[in-house]
Amino acid sequence: MMRRLFTSHILAFGALFSWSFLFAVEITPERMGKEAANLDILISSVLEKSGKTKPAPIDDFNFLRRASLVAIGRIPTLAEIKEFANDPAANKRSRLVDRLYRSKGYQSHMNNWFHDHLRLNEVKLQGGYFSSNTPLINWTRQSVRENKSWKAMTVELLSSRGNGWTGSGASHYYTRDIGMPLDNSANTMRAFLGVRMECAQCHDDPGSSWERIDFFNLAAFTHGKSNYGRLDFLRGRRLFVKMSSDKKFNAPGLHHLHFFSDAIGQYAASGIEPGKGTGRMKLPDDYQYEDGDPGEMVEGRTPFGGKVRLESKKTNPDSLDRFAAWVVGEENPTFGGSIAARMWLRVMGAKLHKKDNEEFLNPKDSVTGALSGALMKLIKDYDYDLRAFQQTLMLTKAFAVKSAPDAEASFHGLQGRPIERMSAEQIWDSLITLVLEDPESPQRLEDMEHLFIHGRYIGRLEDIIGKVHSFKTIKDYQEWVIMKYKEARDGTGPKAPAPRPPTYIAGHGRLMTSAIRGMARASELPSPALPNHFLRKFGQSDRISIDGATNEGSLSQTLQMLNGVTQTMIATKDDTAIRKIFEVPGSFDEKGVLLFQSILTRMPTEQERTMCNKELVDREGQGLANIVSALVCTPEFLFIY
Repeated sequence: MMRRLFTSHILAFGALFSWSFLFAVEITPERMGKEAANLDILISSVLEKSGKTKPAPIDDFNFLRRASLVAIGRIPTLAEIKEFANDPAANKRSRLVDRLYRSKGYQSHMNNWFHDHLRLNEVKLQGGYFSSNTPLINWTRQSVRENKSWKAMTVELLSSRGNGWTGSGASHYYTRDIGMPLDNSANTMRAFLGVRMECAQCHDDPGSSWERIDFFNLAAFTHGKSNYGRLDFLRGRRLFVKMSSDKKFNAPGLHHLHFFSDAIGQYAASGIEPGKGTGRMKLPDDYQYEDGDPGEMVEGRTPFGGKVRLESKKTNPDSLDRFAAWVVGEENPTFGGSIAARMWLRVMGAKLHKKDNEEFLNPKDSVTGALSGALMKLIKDYDYDLRAFQQTLMLTKAFAVKSAPDAEASFHGLQGRPIERMSAEQIWDSLITLVLEDPESPQRLEDMEHLFIHGRYIGRLEDIIGKVHSFKTIKDYQEWVIMKYKEARDGTGPKAPAPRPPTYIAGHGRLMTSAIRGMARASELPSPALPNHFLRKFGQSDRISIDGATNEGSLSQTLQMLNGVTQTMIATKDDTAIRKIFEVPGSFDEKGVLLFQSILTRMPTEQERTMCNKELVDREGQGLANIVSALVCTPEFLFIY
């Protein structure tokens, strides 16, 4: 039922907006190579006009390490190093880049970016109840896996309705900020258009051209949404709380009846209600400008990028669709300029634009104008294929030159990628590469079909949600919940489908997922990681603000590397990928070389080789732990050069 509602919504939307972009066209490596060469010509022109010289190129191993960290978010494995080193082809670098961007490693690293950019927190406490963004996280992961275009993703995120568990998980984009619609509008403008309007929420912004009325006209497009489905189950909660004091409804291993009800009710009330959205809203009671009166009803209206204006005297049920169409529309240059700027920063390591209050490329920039215009045209010509766009940037000669000491010296990334510390995810994933022989192998499950509560099978999730929506009275709902609880408690309910394990688990009123909590890449762990996790200590975003991560170092991080998780997960742990080097036939000298290659992606100097050999001869296993501990704490490991 929910899937049919979503499908009909998309079909209706097609009448308003061309949806040919939903069908991606394969962009060949040959085309990407030609586009990269064209960009290099423009880059050379910018450098020449600015009186800048071209830096020298880097060697193969430096390129391998840099390309791996930027494209797939981790250092290369020993096997990947050998594969690249043994490749006799003249175009081995472009072949490497193509492999990286078509790998699961790219998907993992790109998921990290989306988690940060879209603020994808796994579970959130709202109004005393937990809500889950798992449908949105899984939808994003699937979109990356399919290489869905940024344009298609944007339209779906900004216009989808329905239950996120049984329809499109994109409908959770708005529930991410339920209760904070104005904050959601500010974040939407920044995330998709690179325009920072949050100051205009309270006053005319003296630092930009935005006025307060502009903000409320845009916020009106997405006003009037509501959670999908029924929240009236909450009104019957008091009975369940009272019954939970009875041991019959507080079964060991299953938990209290009211938590059981909370979990089921939240699945049923997940997402955005179909047909909701008014396209108009009232100005605040303290509005103080001449262009509107306090409490006045204003309509959705766009201040740039094509004129769209809704009705202020009646509701506009298609307001979300029209807003999405405007955001990605041909007349809105900041859509392409914003994502091109972010991908340039992601690959080249420096901003191509200058203004702090703008996060999009502007061809009017006197220094990089022609290059900015070409990048905006390229992302559009690629139909907003982020993978192909990033791959093209990595194929430029500008990517493969010696690094600059900092962002200023890099001259927008045109005179070398600035040396920067790895992100928290890159450090963690690189350490995971030293632990697991296949770093991409542990992956969270994404089956939304079945619901388990504390390991007890409840039934097909779509059936349960449909049942909740079928009840006419609170009493009917209460009786059904009590019956389902008894079934779970007594083992008389439906049998779990074998051999499939529980993939969606609920407990304590909280909706939980199969996110991995052990050794796996950062994108497979809960988002964000727990407060004391390595990732959080090293600057992972808390998923509250857009691009909220930091790669600043600290003393506590140094202590963590020296004495913390690096010791327990790598240096002193048996059966790790790095320790299996000892199982390879060969001398201690040869094994020392493999250690250096595995961790720093290069051959050791003669002095380093001698020191490693002596440490391994004198201390063997403990010597290996000492070498690993020393190398992962070096700036050469922790920084991208």
